[in-house]
Amino acid sequence: LASILGIATFQNYYNSISLVDDSLSQRQLSSSWIERHPERGVSAWARNNFRPLSSAPGEKETVLFWHIPKSGGTTAKSIYRCLDQTIATRLPSSVSRTEEKELVAFKPYGQRGGTYVNVDMTTRSGMLRAEKMGLVASGKADMLFAMDPSFAGEHLYDKQHKGRILGLFRHPVDRLASKFYYLQKADWEKSYRPEWADMSILEWAEKHNKESNVMVKKLAGVKFHDTATEAALRVAMRTIEKRFVVGLTDNMKESIRRFNIVMNIDLTSNRNQNCMRKFFGHGTLKTNSNPHPKLEPGSPAWDVLARDNALDIQLYEYILVLFDQQGEVIDSYARGISQ
Repeated sequence: LASILGIATFQNYYNSISLVDDSLSQRQLSSSWIERHPERGVSAWARNNFRPLSSAPGEKETVLFWHIPKSGGTTAKSIYRCLDQTIATRLPSSVSRTEEKELVAFKPYGQRGGTYVNVDMTTRSGMLRAEKMGLVASGKADMLFAMDPSFAGEHLYDKQHKGRILGLFRHPVDRLASKFYYLQKADWEKSYRPEWADMSILEWAEKHNKESNVMVKKLAGVKFHDTATEAALRVAMRTIEKRFVVGLTDNMKESIRRFNIVMNIDLTSNRNQNCMRKFFGHGTLKTNSNPHPKLEPGSPAWDVLARDNALDIQLYEYILVLFDQQGEVIDSYARGISQ
């Protein structure tokens, strides 16, 4: 799919998907109709509260980073903490200061640690607290890391405080395999599953994995236990195409380069140059990496996970196309900044 798709041919693929639970006709989905209605099909939270890729970055845009588990989000946090970006995520309760009634940007680990805002972006109650305290409007955070982009986008941003959305993406089957091996060892995680160590990945895939097309569901507003349809896939594709700056876990260096341009991060300082060398120089540091056996395409476990996540795989293949084509747009941002 990735070899035949492109921005110019997206409409043909978009038209080819059957219309499930959708009022749009094939006539409405023609190329000319899409050109006249470029925002149709984009999730409302993204359409209303985030800037499109066609809009060059402004001086101050609070970034929403979609943290998809086991896709490089933890490494991205480490990189941007090093690059002195103020981050909203979740801290251990002993240092989080989330009981305070005012937003505070602080360094919980001293001058050598990163700067954080005293909010919890990992729960809906934490994000509602951040909304009530006016997190985005306050300008205290440079980046918000959230696993639920639709909820964060709807509640923390608005038309007067529009943001920019970034995300790192990994092949859905590789991501799930990584999750299986990681959580059977990660006793520091709330979702630690030591019992998984006693089963094969095929048994886990067939009987214990509960994830199915979670990327499509998160973007299209489908509940976790509900079934994602091809209509939801179309919404996810349009939302990614129109609003996301996409990065790839398999091409982290180029992805971070693009993110830095979008966020207008100054890489001329010695500090920031040292940060980039730390992560991408000789002997690259891989934060939160978890070596594990490779799951081969075509193996029984791969086929089960691919079957259960077929829509996410289609979305990922389209993201590969977007990644190839967004480079030129983002480089044009850099040229505009330098002029």
